[in-house]
Amino acid sequence: MTSAADQPLRSGVDGPAPEPGAPESLAETSLAKSAGRRYHPSPKDWRAEVLYSLVVDRFQAQPPAAVEGDPADGLSRHGGNLRGLSTRLDYIRELGGTAIHLTPVVLNGHGSYHGYAPRHLMAVDPRMGTMEDLRQLVSGAHDRGIRVVLDLVLNHAGPVFEYADGSNLWRGTEEPAEVDGEIWIRPLELASPEHFSRRGVIDDWNDAEQETLGDFPPDYRRLATENPRTQRILEFVACWWIRETDIDGIRLDAVRHMDRAFVANLSGTVKRYAAGLGKSNFLVIGEHAGDDDTMIASCLALGLDAVYNYGEYRRQSWALHGRASARELEESHDTAAKAFGRDHGFTIRFIDNHDVYRFLRDGEPAGRLRVALAHLILSIGIPMLYYGTEQGFRQSTGRLDPENLADPADPENRQDMFPEGRFTSSSSEGDSFDSSSAFFRWTRRLIDLRGRHAALHLGEQEVLFSERDRPGIYAFIRHHEGERVLVVLNTRSRPASRRLPVGVLFEPKAPTGRQPRPSNPALRNLLPPHPAVPVHRSPDGHLVANVTLPAFGVGVFLRSDEPRPF
Repeated sequence: MTSAADQPLRSGVDGPAPEPGAPESLAETSLAKSAGRRYHPSPKDWRAEVLYSLVVDRFQAQPPAAVEGDPADGLSRHGGNLRGLSTRLDYIRELGGTAIHLTPVVLNGHGSYHGYAPRHLMAVDPRMGTMEDLRQLVSGAHDRGIRVVLDLVLNHAGPVFEYADGSNLWRGTEEPAEVDGEIWIRPLELASPEHFSRRGVIDDWNDAEQETLGDFPPDYRRLATENPRTQRILEFVACWWIRETDIDGIRLDAVRHMDRAFVANLSGTVKRYAAGLGKSNFLVIGEHAGDDDTMIASCLALGLDAVYNYGEYRRQSWALHGRASARELEESHDTAAKAFGRDHGFTIRFIDNHDVYRFLRDGEPAGRLRVALAHLILSIGIPMLYYGTEQGFRQSTGRLDPENLADPADPENRQDMFPEGRFTSSSSEGDSFDSSSAFFRWTRRLIDLRGRHAALHLGEQEVLFSERDRPGIYAFIRHHEGERVLVVLNTRSRPASRRLPVGVLFEPKAPTGRQPRPSNPALRNLLPPHPAVPVHRSPDGHLVANVTLPAFGVGVFLRSDEPRPF
């Protein structure tokens, strides 16, 4: 193997060269706080935020746009960039998004429009823009009350070397393989075989050794996150991005494949460094794409602040699509609540993202998305919207089982958002930034409701009722410091009615002080024009309400004497 230490990262077959001034090594930069620079403070509680997740290459292009290949091909680069995203910040703010969740922006090679095959971990990909473009995006977001979460890929690099025997096959864990030629990665400190696992590509995702030591297909080389020297380099890189850009959080891709001690060290190092810059509640999200809630929850013990809850997503999708009873929503909630305990509110909720199918499928009634959005935004956890869902983007698959090679989610789930985009469908073509569309207005209405009531973003959740053997009524209560909000969803394609026990809404708000029950109790629906629902006492003495919802209906109720929020 020859050293790449004295050669600049080349352009050409490997992709574009980094912008001038991008550090080649850690020695060229520093983590010292710039004199006089003020950093944007963290939010008090991330549970009050609403994440808006987007694929930079597909969101908005601003000339000059870097297009590679056929822009109508979902696997090519379409030209979305950071300056284009900056022009759409007001759209995100109008929707109600309070934090932007970006796909990776570091320099990748050719064919990696998505950003998940990094080759220079300390340079912005010039096809997306410059470091200054990223700083301006973050600053513009902060000016609008929006935070920015940056996706960092520290588990693996792109195809930065070849194996000496020419094979990518998994070769076991006994001895790392030899590398042929140079390792083209930056910072230079990583350009050594010791910083890579070198065991070959995973071919069995159920094999624990392959899962934790293997390269990602087709040839994404796993970084040796179990190596203390590798850990220190990657920790420096993560802190450096905070110093340079003023971001508010990071998403750690593929934490299930990283060394767990590294994840813990990284989380602690990053949060201590951010606190020194004045970011006392810097967010570290872990992406664990398994479906075992207990395993996902265990990542929080490593110092992560929030985790994707793939388990709930997989289970609840069936009921939200009307292919399982509403009881599945209750049972899924109970499973997650048991696994996460008091941390349930720090799970990242989603109904779709860039790795899974779009929620709304071709041929499905639009009402299914209405009720799914309500479930997403009003349930316990931090909601994450995926770009285009607020405009009703659809996918052609009818599959609800996990994605597979025969029916992949991407690239169809990564359609162009910008009007000039050519990789579109009938659900996404044209102007997809329409703030007057029905789904946009519905999403904004739900987010506004969530923000006005602390119980809906900080509260615990208790299930009140779920239809046992068919789609239909699912009702739960969110409660926080005396405020109680009842949410009722109808997952059925026909109207549904249920008598619900609502006495908990009328219990005294504090154990001290006697509060008389209202003489004419009722439930006020916070989603007008729906009328108030009378409450009466059943023969057994309990307060009940007969709630009727239209097909795919949503009701959000307060007791009628509850004061309105300002």
